[in-house]
Amino acid sequence: MNGFERSFVSNLVPANLKLLTSLLVAVAVVNSATLGYDGSVMNGLLILPSYTEYFNLTTATIGLNTAAMWMGQIVGSLLMQPAADLLGRKRAVIAAAILTIVGVVLQAASQNIGMFVGARIIVGIGQAISNAAAPTLLAELLPARLRGRVLGIFFSCFYLGSLLSSIINYGSQDIQSTWAWRLPSLLQFIPSLIALCLLPFIPESPRWLISKGHDAHAQEVLCIMQGAGIVDMHKAAEELRTIKAIMAKEEEAYPRNAWRELASTPANRKRLFVLVAFGSMINTFGNFVISFYLSKILDQAGVTDSNSQLQINVGISCWCFIVALTGSFMLDVLGRRKQTLACIAGMVVTLFMIGSLIKVFGESENESGIYATIAVVFLFQGFYSFSITPMTSVYPTEISQYKLRSAGIAIFRFFDCGFGLLCSFAMSYAMADIGWKFYLVNASWDIIFGLTVFLFFPETKGLELEEIAAFFDGPEIVEAARERDSSPHGAIDSDKRAPTVKSQLESNA
Repeated sequence: MNGFERSFVSNLVPANLKLLTSLLVAVAVVNSATLGYDGSVMNGLLILPSYTEYFNLTTATIGLNTAAMWMGQIVGSLLMQPAADLLGRKRAVIAAAILTIVGVVLQAASQNIGMFVGARIIVGIGQAISNAAAPTLLAELLPARLRGRVLGIFFSCFYLGSLLSSIINYGSQDIQSTWAWRLPSLLQFIPSLIALCLLPFIPESPRWLISKGHDAHAQEVLCIMQGAGIVDMHKAAEELRTIKAIMAKEEEAYPRNAWRELASTPANRKRLFVLVAFGSMINTFGNFVISFYLSKILDQAGVTDSNSQLQINVGISCWCFIVALTGSFMLDVLGRRKQTLACIAGMVVTLFMIGSLIKVFGESENESGIYATIAVVFLFQGFYSFSITPMTSVYPTEISQYKLRSAGIAIFRFFDCGFGLLCSFAMSYAMADIGWKFYLVNASWDIIFGLTVFLFFPETKGLELEEIAAFFDGPEIVEAARERDSSPHGAIDSDKRAPTVKSQLESNA
């Protein structure tokens, strides 16, 4: 590598950029699969008679079991920022994986409802920390041309875990003991274990290293991220100087604690509004009902056989996984705003259709009507998966500058989990009390969400993390980035990059 020698980065980290990128994708996949498995395991368990009968579940305790993970994630959201900023991105992911494994073992060994809920809370804390640290690590390592699709894959592979959970639940239904639900619970530890095995091959975030004064280590990481055979020490030094200059400007502009700075200026209040608004939307588009209360929807639609429900659960997971992966790659083609707005429109239409179909065919034996209802449920999940799923990890990571990134993601996740907790209790009662009308109500507030995205969400496609700050802080904050662009050794050609930033700023004005 042109005389380049490592002094800080482990030799386990590959020099080949394609291989290293593949490992970063693998980290995204396994961390997301952990979230997906745990997020969907309750859906499968609630279909299994062995689980519901063992705990003698009622409407209230079903809500409590589902809400336990969200309780843990709310607690974990308070730990996101200190874990990622103090421990480092990599060590925070390691801590999250270990915590998740501990919670999973306790969940599988649960003897009563209290132990099960406590275990789910621990798993939720681990998930919350991973939700902040893993996407941040990926975003701060990857170049702009890859960041959108890899971060999109991060949450899109939620459905890989969901699919795995569905298949295991389907296969374990005939076990004639409590292992019918204990086995699906226990196997949640596998993605976390794989994540622990992958992390030695991944470098630490250069931006975090710079923030801790480890400039030489950071420059070494930047060299490695250029790929084998093309190491340009001067280019890495220029990139290091640029990042440091921008981080210094941010520190000068926002000298106080990250939590206080989140609401300290008009620019940061704009960021905060977007984070809070998007976090509040994630679990209230209508997807929460299908993810956690699919059995109730199918009951309303006339599909009451547990075997058929499990088969549909597997089918939805396969469908969503394929669509979400496709959506991840399209984010850098269609753009964040267009893709999100189009999918919100699709969700509004399909929710109205689901409510109408359930009203007409929900209590009938009309097979065509029942199949039509299931088909529209698949369509709704497709719209959600194509945009909202990949955006969940892409957008909160992109719109916050370095100093506020972990705190911003924590705020986003706090509202995401808070509304998830609210939905855990409220949705089951709402579906029981107002039935098909619930979907019409849900579609109506999705229209408000679409207007919010249209009016306040900027486009971030193709921009470096430091350049995205221009949408909120104005061009002054990216003067250092423009200095890099004007340098003959800069990471990005000034004739191409500067007009791109300017035109995107004008298009979102």
